[in-house]
Amino acid sequence: MTTTVSTALRRFVGVAVDPQTYRNVTYLLLAFPLGVLYFTVLWGGGVAGVALLPLFLLGVPILVGVLAVAAQLATLETRLAHGLLDSDVGYERPEPSDGDVVEYMKGIATDIRSYSALGYLLSKFLIGTVAFTLLTTAAVLSVALTFAPVLYDVPGVHYDFGVLTVESFPVALGLSGVGVLVALLSLHACNLAARALDEYAKLMLGSERAN
Repeated sequence: MTTTVSTALRRFVGVAVDPQTYRNVTYLLLAFPLGVLYFTVLWGGGVAGVALLPLFLLGVPILVGVLAVAAQLATLETRLAHGLLDSDVGYERPEPSDGDVVEYMKGIATDIRSYSALGYLLSKFLIGTVAFTLLTTAAVLSVALTFAPVLYDVPGVHYDFGVLTVESFPVALGLSGVGVLVALLSLHACNLAARALDEYAKLMLGSERAN
């Protein structure tokens, strides 16, 4: 029983020194700027293509171009997941055949992988926004609580939680312990979120095991 508790405690605390944890955090943080980029390029291109559909020679090539760009960006996402998550996500983008542009356009427009890649990349905007918001909140809360013994008596700094106001060092020290706990729980949550996003990427883009 003692060994089990000790092992569980080491695993819980060990998340703070596990390099994979910080690769997962990096992946989650990158989701926001990349999500903004994907949304701007793909949504903007899609809107332009739809707006120009009455001019068939302009609208259709733009929409196909959006799908082609999505395929390239999905390859980037695959490499990112390989490097940071050690994932086996595998995306096979549609390739042009024999330099025939018309056939390539037809192929990419009728390939389900083009649309799954597009949907995945557009969803990264929402995923990245949520991830960035939660990570920032967790980081600020953890730091503020952990450094309470140093900050609680600094002029202009107030730790007031309604039912609890920090006015003494022992209380601030206890709050610091809570901050460390929040930080460790946040890192475990990041690992779970990274694994969930890895599974989502494999669902949308494919897995090397299935290829």
